[in-house]
Amino acid sequence: MYKVVVSDLDGTLLNSDQEVSELSKKVIRELHNRGIKFYIATGRAYPDAKRIMESIGIKIPLISANGGVINDVDGNEIYRDDLDEESKNIVLDIDYMAVSDLIHINVYSDNRWFLTTEERKVNPFKEEPHFTSEIRPIEELRKKNITKIYYIGPRKELLKLEKIILEKTEGKVNVAFTHPECLEIFDMNVNKAIAVKKLCDMEGFTLDDVIAFGDGFNDYEMLKEAKKGCIMKNAHYTLKEALPDLEIVTSNSRNGVAKKLMEVYGIEIDEE
Repeated sequence: MYKVVVSDLDGTLLNSDQEVSELSKKVIRELHNRGIKFYIATGRAYPDAKRIMESIGIKIPLISANGGVINDVDGNEIYRDDLDEESKNIVLDIDYMAVSDLIHINVYSDNRWFLTTEERKVNPFKEEPHFTSEIRPIEELRKKNITKIYYIGPRKELLKLEKIILEKTEGKVNVAFTHPECLEIFDMNVNKAIAVKKLCDMEGFTLDDVIAFGDGFNDYEMLKEAKKGCIMKNAHYTLKEALPDLEIVTSNSRNGVAKKLMEVYGIEIDEE
């Protein structure tokens, strides 16, 4: 039996309304009552992940920024790995608008969300009015510790930008699509699997104790290295092709995580 459950949020634990369903909340609370650890591992910033945790009604560790930040059950930051200075500046120097003026840059620093100009604002969190952006010029952002940089835009254009970023940084950063239209850049030593392992080490577990759920390429390492990785039915086909031996579970809009956990742990809850 798995002692630790780890779940991504968007496209995984969250339903199509960007909420944790009542069934999922009941299942997670039941696991909590049984002594099974439940961790959230998301690309979102800590404040947003914390709000979602609070909606579930329990206090749990949170892995945010794709593994760049870990907070314990009391909200204390116990781990952080920002982009190194050289990589940060190389990425910020890239003329992404020369690739396409449909691409928009976003920056995470110290659990805050920054944009460069109001005119370039594209809010990937339209459904999250609780998490708002701040406008700062690029030169000011350079002075900050940056956990991740991400770009919103058409996938075709982002694929071109991805190639440029990998060439300019000589592959010394992690680059991943967390959504078909969202390309994220974070430190080479950051991914969800590394963060899950760190948290497990702190709490006396190993990756062999973990069942994990995800839908994006930023979940790849976590799904691959967990004892059991489960890919959501709604995941992008590239993730399914990259991990062909993993189980495909019901989509996020149909309580896929909750239903699989009910099956694995023998939980009986009315699904209505």
